[in-house]
Order: sequence, then structure tokens, then C-alpha cells
Amino acid sequence: MRNPHNPVQTYVILGGGSAGWMAAALLGRILKPTGARVILVESPHVSTVGVGEATVPSFVDFIDILGIDKKDFIAKTQATFKLGIKFTGWNGPDHHYWHPFGNVGAKIDAQPFFQQWLRCWYEGNKTTFTDYAPSAAMAQGNKFYIPDPNKPNNLTRMGYALHFDAVLVAEYLADYARRYKVEHIVSHVAQVHRTADGSIKALQLEDGSQVEGECFIDCSGQRALLLGETLGVGYQDWSDYLPVNAAAVVPSEVAEDFPPYTEAIAELSGWRWRIPLQNRTGNGYVFCDRYCTEQQAKEQLLAGVKEPVLSEPRVLRFITGKRKTMWEKNCVAIGLASGFLEPLESTSIYLVMRALLNFIKLLPSRDFSEPTRREFNRLMDIEYHSLRDFLVMHYSTATRRDSDFWRSWAGRAIPNSLQLKLDLYRCQGRLVHNDLDLFAADSWYAVLSGMGVLPADYDPVVQASNQQRVAQLLIGVESSLQHSVGQLLSHRAYLQQFLSL
Repeated sequence: MRNPHNPVQTYVILGGGSAGWMAAALLGRILKPTGARVILVESPHVSTVGVGEATVPSFVDFIDILGIDKKDFIAKTQATFKLGIKFTGWNGPDHHYWHPFGNVGAKIDAQPFFQQWLRCWYEGNKTTFTDYAPSAAMAQGNKFYIPDPNKPNNLTRMGYALHFDAVLVAEYLADYARRYKVEHIVSHVAQVHRTADGSIKALQLEDGSQVEGECFIDCSGQRALLLGETLGVGYQDWSDYLPVNAAAVVPSEVAEDFPPYTEAIAELSGWRWRIPLQNRTGNGYVFCDRYCTEQQAKEQLLAGVKEPVLSEPRVLRFITGKRKTMWEKNCVAIGLASGFLEPLESTSIYLVMRALLNFIKLLPSRDFSEPTRREFNRLMDIEYHSLRDFLVMHYSTATRRDSDFWRSWAGRAIPNSLQLKLDLYRCQGRLVHNDLDLFAADSWYAVLSGMGVLPADYDPVVQASNQQRVAQLLIGVESSLQHSVGQLLSHRAYLQQFLSL
């Protein structure tokens, strides 16, 4: 009987940057035992967008998958630790709340902590939900610590991610990928050749040579040269839901306070980020050009930067949305070529990682079967829709109305899927279950309660718990967290110690 195994022998990645080199690093490591070739083609005319990058905790898992030493990675990419995001001004100038990583509290009497906290809140205990989050407690104190998993304590359920220099990350992963025999070609693509059935056959370079392959990974950025321009896959524009379409960016000197979190500060026509790195601070102003000119955005950005700037501001443009399919024929789009959902919750790198891990799970044979492609597209659709709803939720629940941008949210339609989630939550604090949602229940609860959106009632099951005992438990949890955080090193001191070990 004929052996049916017909593996792809050559994978061609178009584009460098974080997405391209993440793809090259993972494919190089996973495919090395198979003997398959991995080739990355990078144009000398396209520079990496290096504005300082914030991530979510799963990026730390990605480093582990690659077997990379964290200390080496953090040192060489000028990275810092991130415990979550501090949101400021979304309900007015004096308002702020935390979206911390990791868990908030723990079940009491086998019931969700949020429900027990909610009952206590309605009984008069006006603490905030995230007062019981280890990561939020550390962030507020400008402290950091990675617990030893073999020595559990009340900080063990914290979570953390990284801030890093995106240009340095691309360089780091390029060096890593080359160790796994990934071939690197620096040349501009002049033409894309296709087969009789419309699949991609080869990339013709500007010197006339061709790079042939069986599977092509499109990491060419928003242009989507392969999936969009060549294969004609259309784009789903989500600007009606997420209207911001540009970002003014500028680096500044190292932050004196050196916080272990990202800041997302609401501004008149959008919001402003602040990302601390070892060598500088990343600053950006995400705005909608219907309500703000580029010059106004630059001025508002510079007005909010605390440290001396290191260059002139520049403006990046984007359209929120996604490709209608992300795997078409023998081409898979990764990163900006597949879509973009704005940087509010630092999900861009996550979507690169998730697409790559889904692709590795569904590695094709040379026939590129339709069911395989369909399953990849289904999984990525769920990811994009889930993240879109989480992002829209921040804006749609904000109450500031001091500019045309913020007033527009009063009448702006939101996705039906988000409306269903909010309607269910507002009844008794329950959430629509979705195992594929990056942001688990505690994240939804942190943002919604932080925005002042509380349910009309709580789950009647928590009535079985002794309310006075639960209230005392909450006091104890908050007090012990504050005591433990008080013993920790500052973020700066911990990072210095971590890198010197």
C-alpha cells in the first residue's frame, strides 16, 4: 500500500519584524527534526515598527516553548515586567482602575470570588474587586516578585507579562532562528508567481531570482502582499465598533518611577499609552482622525510625556478589523497581515503567537485540505471576535462625555455578541462561557467593575454563606496582601537582582 504521507518540504515566510521572526523561530524549532526547510524573505526597504511593545502573560509561555532563557531574553531586549494595565481617566479625570494579570481572590464556599465580593459590596463593604488581586497590589506599590511554585503563598496566584523593545526582539529571534537553520534572504519581492489552481508558487526577487515553496506565511504587515493583494482575500473593517485608526508615537528617557505595568490614559480623542523599558519609555496616543488631526495628536501626546523625548513624534495608520479568512489555499497570514485590533489590551503579539500555535497544531500536507484550513480559520475567528468584544467593552462602558469622540460612544452600536454578554452580566454577574477567550472571567470582572458597571443582583447561591464570616475573610485577604507586598523589592531593584543572578 502506498504511504499517504506527503509533508510540506519548504515553508517560506514573507516579512521580518516580530511576527516574521516569531514564525521563523517556532517553525525552525518544531520542524528541524523533519528536515523541512524554513526560509524567511525580508525586504531591505521595510523597517520594523519599534514603538515599545507590551504583551500578555502567554508570551512568557511562548518563550518557554522555544526553550529560551528568560534572563538572557530580558537582558537583550531591554525588557521589564508587566503586572497588568492601569486605566486612568476613562470615567473622568479622577477615575482609575486596574486590569491585573493572574487571579483575583479565590473561591469561598466553592462559589466564585466575584459573587462573594459582590454580595459584600451590596451589604456595604465598598472595596474594589481588584483589591484582592496580588498583581494589582504589587503594581500599586511599584513592587515585583515571581513566586517560587514550590513554596506557595498568598502572592502565588499573580500573573505577569513583559514590556520589551520590538526591534530588539526581532533581532533576538532572528539569531535564535538561524541556529535552527532558518534561511534568511534580504531582498525585495518584485512579483508573486502562482500555480494553475491559483496557489502561490514562488516569490520573484528584485535580482530576478525566485524563492519557491509549498507553504507561504504572510508576515508582510498591513499590506498583506500574499493573502490580500495576491490571493484577493478581503478585509472585514470593524471601524464602526473600534473607530480609532492612528497612533502618534515617541520614545522618551527612562521613567523615574519605572512602574511594573502599562498605563492606558484616556484622552480627548482616544487614549495614551506609557510603556516602561530598561533603556527608554514608549509613549503613544491612539486616536480617531475624525475627531483629531495628526498635529493635535502629536501635541496632546507630547503634553502628557513625563520624560525628555528622544525623537520627533511620528504617526502610524491602521484600520481595525481582520481578513475574511486567514488561511487561503497554501498561504497563512500572521500578524498585521491577518488583522489589527488596536493596542489597548496588548493583544497584537498574542494573536501572532496564537495563530502560530494553531498552525503548528494543524500542520498541513501538500494537499492543504479544506477541512484543515476551515478549522484554523474558525479558531482564529473566535480569537478575533472575542478580543474585539473585550476591547469595545472598555469604550462602550466608559462614562466620560467631554469631547465629540467620547460623546459618540453614547449612540454607537456594539456587536450583538457583546450585547448578549453585557445583558447576562448585568442580571446577576454571570458571564457567557468561552474557553477560547484570552481574557478569563476575572479580567471581565476587573474591567466591568472598574468602570462602575455592577450587576443588578448576585447569584442566590452565595446566600448560603455566612455573610459576616465572608466579610472578615475579605478583610484578612486584603490585609495579608498589603503586608506581603510591603516586604518586596521595588520593580527596578527586583529586575536588577534578577538579571545579576
